[in-house]
Amino acid sequence: MSPSTPPARPRLAAHVLARRHLVGEEERVILHDVRTGQLLQLGPREWVLLSAADGTRDVEGIVIAAAREGAHARVPAAQAFFAELQAAGLLGADDAGEDAGPWSAAAPAAPAASTPDSGERDPRERPLEVLPDFSLHCDGRGSCCRIYASILFDPEEAARARALRPDVLSGGARHERVFTPERGTWPCAASVVAMRDGRCAYLEGEGRCSLHAKGGPEAKPLGCRTFPTSFVDDGESVRVSVAVECACVLASVGRPGGAPLLDPRLVTRGDLDERIDIARLPGRAQVAPGATASRAEFVAWSRRLAAAAPPPDVAAGLFSLAAALEAEGLTDAAIARFERPEPLDPAALAPWLAALHGRAARRAREDAAWRSERDLARRAMQWIADATRALGEPDLLGALLLAPVRAPDRERFYLRAALHGHRLLGALPLSHALRDRAVRLVVARALPVVVAGAGEDDPACAEPIALVEAALRGHGLDAYAAEVAAAG
Repeated sequence: MSPSTPPARPRLAAHVLARRHLVGEEERVILHDVRTGQLLQLGPREWVLLSAADGTRDVEGIVIAAAREGAHARVPAAQAFFAELQAAGLLGADDAGEDAGPWSAAAPAAPAASTPDSGERDPRERPLEVLPDFSLHCDGRGSCCRIYASILFDPEEAARARALRPDVLSGGARHERVFTPERGTWPCAASVVAMRDGRCAYLEGEGRCSLHAKGGPEAKPLGCRTFPTSFVDDGESVRVSVAVECACVLASVGRPGGAPLLDPRLVTRGDLDERIDIARLPGRAQVAPGATASRAEFVAWSRRLAAAAPPPDVAAGLFSLAAALEAEGLTDAAIARFERPEPLDPAALAPWLAALHGRAARRAREDAAWRSERDLARRAMQWIADATRALGEPDLLGALLLAPVRAPDRERFYLRAALHGHRLLGALPLSHALRDRAVRLVVARALPVVVAGAGEDDPACAEPIALVEAALRGHGLDAYAAEVAAAG
């Protein structure tokens, strides 16, 4: 088959995300290829045609199915449309196994932690270790419902949402008017809600969740109910921490009387809802390029680090700790360098800031082509691009690094939550991840000047660290760190 010849029964590949957006009253469907970062914008008629391509119909059958939905097309035009998608690498093969892997629509493999490791007790008996001295005060202004690219609903949650709010996008009787599949175009385990000007379609104008208002907290999807709590099984316990990705999280620091991260009646992993995503630390942790440690060694060292005195400048401490790990590994001497760090070197930060600027600026240009000017994600991309561009000036960066940190308590909490939840350990070696987090803090320090210059007063801007965190993870900017690491 020619690379530009579509399969006989075409379907959108599983590595392509289709997301419906309403910009004002104009409907757009954006195809996002997660492998390449490519974006393709479709109109409603084209999307109806594509959504009928579920891998069971040939092109003639697709045209007939689309016509029943009011989207009329001639077969030659539909064939040309699918040929363009095929040439762009956006279609899957006839064999449904072609996309097997992380994006497969097939039933997922059992989580790594569902079976005890050799010599370990049943993971369900592991205690839940909750981040101490923190409770959440939600301001109800919907910042977290306006920044992410996807908000997931399982089939029952989507049906309940449409029953509670049948008026939203007239979706009471038609699932596809409000939701698109999580991946590809065939029915799968999760759906993604449409966004209006970058906001969840079920979010009311004043920033409150209409599902919560109509049906109580249980009416919201599980991900919304558990956000911003994170769960990581480290082989000894399940660390329950918080993702610092919403202004409410940092505004809650030091304030008693909020909602607990977890119902105190839940004490072991087996008490948790089985649908909750619980990450598992790998058997060996990559501490630095070419250097690893066992999970037990990392967990023990991480506890000592969490108990250490926070440095006067958290970003400088993270950078110094990264160098120490590469020199001597998981030692107490490395922790001592974290507590008494060297000042941040503008030259060492420069390649990291340049790489982040490149990604943010590219994303800002792409977003400007289709996102609403009211879209928080679009504005956040531009703010980060502007901040990193400004920090590319050595004099400005040097002045920022010499200035007193405006919110040291926020930076210390950011680190405490990350350490407790093992959120620094992931695809990158730990030393690179530490530098990445230091860069995020430096960018967050510069953001208020950029936001003030733009005349913004969005509540999400009140806590720049959270805005940077949500933008980087939620919109793929965090890949910049891998670029720097690969460049050496």
